[in-house]
Amino acid sequence: MKPFFRRTSLALGLTACLVSVAQAQDLRISMYADITGLDPHDTSDNISYSVQSGIFERLFQFDAKMTLTPWLATGYTSNDNATQFTLTLRDGVTFQDGTPFDAEAVKANLDRLADQKKGLKRNSLYRMIKSVTVLAPNKVQIDLSESFGAFINTLAHPSAVMWSPTVLKAFPDEAQLRLHPVGTGPFTFVEWQPGKGVTLTKFNGYWNKGWPKVDRVIFSPSPEDATRVAALKSGQVDAIYPLPSDLVGAVQSDSKLAIQRDPSIYLYYMAINTQHKPLADRRVRQAINYAINRELWLKVGFAGMGTPATSAIPAGVQFYQKQSAPNYRYAPEEAKALLTAAGYPNGLDLKLWCTNATASVRAAQFLKAQLATVGIRVTVTPMDSGTRNARLWGVKDPKQAEYDLYYGGWSTSTGDADWALRPLFASESWVPTSYNVSYYSNPAVDKAIAGGLASAEPAKRATAYADAQTLLWKDAPVAFLGTPDNLVGKTAKLSGVSMLPDGNLLFNQAAFK
Repeated sequence: MKPFFRRTSLALGLTACLVSVAQAQDLRISMYADITGLDPHDTSDNISYSVQSGIFERLFQFDAKMTLTPWLATGYTSNDNATQFTLTLRDGVTFQDGTPFDAEAVKANLDRLADQKKGLKRNSLYRMIKSVTVLAPNKVQIDLSESFGAFINTLAHPSAVMWSPTVLKAFPDEAQLRLHPVGTGPFTFVEWQPGKGVTLTKFNGYWNKGWPKVDRVIFSPSPEDATRVAALKSGQVDAIYPLPSDLVGAVQSDSKLAIQRDPSIYLYYMAINTQHKPLADRRVRQAINYAINRELWLKVGFAGMGTPATSAIPAGVQFYQKQSAPNYRYAPEEAKALLTAAGYPNGLDLKLWCTNATASVRAAQFLKAQLATVGIRVTVTPMDSGTRNARLWGVKDPKQAEYDLYYGGWSTSTGDADWALRPLFASESWVPTSYNVSYYSNPAVDKAIAGGLASAEPAKRATAYADAQTLLWKDAPVAFLGTPDNLVGKTAKLSGVSMLPDGNLLFNQAAFK
């Protein structure tokens, strides 16, 4: 291990020296929080994924429109029942430590992701991998234990990155490995000072010639929204991620600054606990959906920048189908009629939970006011993330779930309908197994979701997911709200920095005019 440390330190020292001599162009990005770690296989937050994306790369990735794009892989084939996938790999790629990228490297990484004994945060995403076989230096075969039509999209998830196999072998201790991230990306890791920031430097051996255009990227955490905007306005940073919607005006008023606005696939919703008697009635759940003015919700919470929900999945997700029946427009009289038909002419009392973040509380109070107009009296309980996690996600028995409504959101980070639907609505996904906090169960929906995984053929998958969306829209296990736009504040001379629809930051093609 010691020689490896020495070589790494020497390489980084030489790089830093050369950058200094050349008077490096730095890209300085202020984020709302610090990263939680440097191992994408063991990460679950967008801040960390965003920083890690400069160091590591995936076999497939998404463009700004969530279109699947070959990256370290150049293509794939699959069998009819989506249990076997063969990938062709890009030639001429090396890791930042000089290790060649090849089929053996892919096998080492997929074996690690599939190993459920590792206890990594993203192991469950890859539990269907049965075996990985090297067919040639540039070809690998992956056999699955079950049909899984969304597999290639799963390989585009931010966690599905390629570590240098040399590093994986050198640091079998997970705690040590996380301190030495080495991938194929355009930037090499320099340092992470918890609470202060992360520094990356240009990888001169990057395979995608001409990139990157900046020499260093410096990420710094700053939890106060106003402080981040002030730093941007004063020139201390070049970009802030993300830009809070209530501070858009402060950036727009400065001619030296600009706003990068892009569509999102982060669906906000209000989960409805179907285990509680009034909410087990579909008519009550539909009434809740009719009681909310989604355009006004966007104005209150996101400066009007976004799109109201038109299905159980966002428009940018693969196999999205717009729904029209029921037409969940703002219709309080229809909501009242449904409540009366369900046996609640005088309304009912419900408990709404949310996090204590300012934006969440503001949105929850708005939803409370909306529901009050149709006779639904709501008590809002904000709580910190730790308490929320324990009381919401940690419940073992559905009967112990105290809430009636929960305001939150979900990012379909694989870009595929499966990951939009199965974690939130499948019977198998009830808390604490996954994220179905509605405790919703419908055999027909389960069948449709399963059908979407039974084949790799897009047409068959589209039909299955169309059925699932139609059923879910009518059943209304949640109040479908909408997808706010992704916003990045930046200096006007900076290009190539934006947010992907899944909420991750894109900066690898940053350049200054």
